[in-house]
Amino acid sequence: MFSWQNYSVYLVTSWVFSAFVVVWSLLNLYLRAIGWDYLQIGLVLAIVSTTSACARIVGGYVGDAVDRKRLSILAMLMAGVSHLTIGLFTDFAAVLLGLMIYATMDIAKGGSSAYIMDNIPQKDSGLALSLFSAGRSFGVLTLIPFGILVPIIGFCLAMRFCFVTAGLLFFVCTAARAYLLTSSVQKESAPNVPLWKDFIRKNRYAVSLLFRIMPGVLVVVILDSFSDALFQYGTLLYTNEYLGVSISGITIIVLVSLVVSVPLLLKVGRFSDERGVRKAALIVYGVMPVCAILIILAPVFPYWVPSEIVEIAEREVTGFGAVFSMPFLAFVLKQINDTLWSLVLLTLIQKRLPRQDTAKILAVFWFIVYLFMSLGPFVGGLLFTYANPSQLFTVVLILNLVILVSIARAGLVGRNDEPAEPRQTISASRQ
Repeated sequence: MFSWQNYSVYLVTSWVFSAFVVVWSLLNLYLRAIGWDYLQIGLVLAIVSTTSACARIVGGYVGDAVDRKRLSILAMLMAGVSHLTIGLFTDFAAVLLGLMIYATMDIAKGGSSAYIMDNIPQKDSGLALSLFSAGRSFGVLTLIPFGILVPIIGFCLAMRFCFVTAGLLFFVCTAARAYLLTSSVQKESAPNVPLWKDFIRKNRYAVSLLFRIMPGVLVVVILDSFSDALFQYGTLLYTNEYLGVSISGITIIVLVSLVVSVPLLLKVGRFSDERGVRKAALIVYGVMPVCAILIILAPVFPYWVPSEIVEIAEREVTGFGAVFSMPFLAFVLKQINDTLWSLVLLTLIQKRLPRQDTAKILAVFWFIVYLFMSLGPFVGGLLFTYANPSQLFTVVLILNLVILVSIARAGLVGRNDEPAEPRQTISASRQ
């Protein structure tokens, strides 16, 4: 894998980006802290997610026709601008602008992801992709300073500091990609039909290919994306505002989930290469319903140890008592398994789909994910505003059980879910 120089450069810059992804876990809490209400948060996040879906589908077309090096540069540049905007300003219009820039980054992100995926050797695809996913563990380097800053300057200023720092580092990564990556031109011959017709034709082909090769994956992804969006919208808000866990405690919860996920990511990546995707999927997704159950039980059983231990832990380190709470178990298990689940899906896509149309197929896939994910925050906002917030987790539990039964009975792509040979192989020089 590392014999290809571009892989190393792209991996390191991707790790820098991944180190700050953890900040977005706290976004709902931050928006609440600067004065947004539940429904406002849900509606804006739904709009942002829908924009991401549309940007992805356009990005798929662009990603197979434009030099993917340029797209990887543009994606990092837009990430820098969006983070800097959100960090420097707190008024509604500016924050919304930053979120929309981050969403439209998906126009370049499809080709940027395909830049690496179409050059990874298939026999090592699970491990190679898991190294990218493992970059989330560098969020520890973000959360530790953040946790130190919160008691000193407050939650809002600490969040803004993280966003500004991320924006500046992303500009450095933009320059690194511009100077160190080599081009990967994927230009196709100019179409003899109007551009919009060519766009529709090629994306229709990508959709038909997905439905033909991986119909089970699409059904599972649709249900899972909605379920995940609900859980992500409500968990930390519920934990902080209804269960009384402090921001310091939530920071420790997120921190621990990052630390324990790294070895599991690498193990699942290699496991899917050696034993098949279906087994990996069943093992990973089997934990999802447990997470919802733990949150549902949290108001009745807030801690899984005696209260005396919680009090001692809290006296020693502010917020450390959260480690012994039920939301801690739920969030950590959910975050780890979400990351592992994404790895299983990406590995499956990389193994089975033809490489010459990677960006378009990825774009259609993520368009479907984001489209159904956009419903989650809005529904979550409605439940938090007009109903009992705990009902949100009951819906998540039902969806997770349906998905688990579906995987157990039908698999994801076939009876054995074994990787198929690619339709067209890349040339030896590109390998």
